[in-house]
Amino acid sequence: MSTLARASPLKRRLAPPRPVRGVGDGAVEALLRVEVPRAADQLLAMQADVQAVTLSTMEHSAVVAALSRHDLICLISRNARDVGLLVVDIGLLTALVEIQTLGQVTSVPPKDRVPTRTDAVVFSDMVDKWMADIARVAGEAGLARDVPFSGFVREHGILDLRAVELTLDPGKYRSMRIAMALGDDAKVGVMTFFVPASGGARSLADEGTLGTRLRPHLMDAEAGMQAILTRFEHPLKQVLALRAGDVLPIDPRCLTHMHLEVREGVPLAQGRLGQVNGFRAVRLTSVGKEGDPEPFFGAAVPASASSTAREALPERTVSPKALEPPDADVAPVDDLPDLPDLPDMDALPDLPDLPGAADLPDFPDLPGP
Repeated sequence: MSTLARASPLKRRLAPPRPVRGVGDGAVEALLRVEVPRAADQLLAMQADVQAVTLSTMEHSAVVAALSRHDLICLISRNARDVGLLVVDIGLLTALVEIQTLGQVTSVPPKDRVPTRTDAVVFSDMVDKWMADIARVAGEAGLARDVPFSGFVREHGILDLRAVELTLDPGKYRSMRIAMALGDDAKVGVMTFFVPASGGARSLADEGTLGTRLRPHLMDAEAGMQAILTRFEHPLKQVLALRAGDVLPIDPRCLTHMHLEVREGVPLAQGRLGQVNGFRAVRLTSVGKEGDPEPFFGAAVPASASSTAREALPERTVSPKALEPPDADVAPVDDLPDLPDLPDMDALPDLPDLPGAADLPDFPDLPGP
C-alpha cells in the first residue's frame, strides 16, 4: 500500500517542491483538486483532498509489478477497443467502506486484506462519479487529451494479479496516480489509472478486430503439428489381429507427398520426408492445400514374411464409388397400381379344427441297443 505522511497545513507549505511535471499537468491537477472533493461531498458527504497527481508512462511489465494483491483492480475500456486498469489501494477502499457503514472515516490503520466483489459494489458509485465528472469537466476545458481515462468506463467485476497479466496487451501504458487525504486526514488513499499509450495511434481498421487484440498473446503459444504420410483402411478383424512386428506397407510415393496438419483433415502444408543430422525431418515443398495425396490401401503383413509374399499382396485400386449399386429407374409413386381391397372379417373362411391327441398316430418303438 502506498502511503503519504500526514502533515499539518504548515508542514505541507514547508515541504520541498514537487517534481517538475509535463506541459498541461498543472491544469489537470488544478481540475482534480476541485472535482474530486466536490464529487465526494455531493455523493457521500466525505472530505477528500487531492495531495498529489503523478502522470507517467511505463511498460506492461512495470504495470504488473506495481500492483499488490491488496489492491482492488477493475477493467476500464473505451469503445470496446482500448482496455486499461483502475486500481484502488486498501487505504481508499477502507475509507469508502467506513463512510458508508460508520458514517465517518476513522484513523484506524487499514488492515491488509484481499478485496472482494462486495468491496467493488461499495466503491463503484463513488469511483464512477469521479471518472464521469472529471472527464466531463476536462472535455469542457479542452483538457480531455491530458486526462488519460477520458472516454473510458469501468467494467463490472474485479481482477486478480494473474488475470491482469493475461488481460493487458503488451506495450506502453499511461498512468495517472491520484493521492488524496480522506476524512480530515484520517486516512490516505490512492487511485491509479493505467491506459494504453498507443491507443489513439492504431489504425481504425485494426483496433476493433479481435485478432489484433489476441495476436500478442497467441504468437508465442505452442501449436502442435502432425506429419501425415498416408491413411489407409483395413477390416476391423485385421486391425484387432495386429501384433508387434507386423508390417503395414505403404506406397513409396507417400514419402514425397506427405502433408502437415494442425488438426485432422485440415492440411497446413505439403512436404517430403527426409533427415537432418540423423533425425527425421520434413522438408516443405508448398504451403496450403494443393490437393490431398491419394491414399494407399494395403494389408498387414507379418515381419517374418518373405519379400515375395509382400509383393504378391494385391493393392486395393477399386474406387469406393464403384462399390455402390448402380442407379436403377424407380417408377414414380403416382404410377403404381392400386392394391385390391381386403375382404371383410365375416367373409374369411373358418379354420379347420385341429386334430385331438387321440387322433394322432402312434410312433413306432425304437430298436434296442
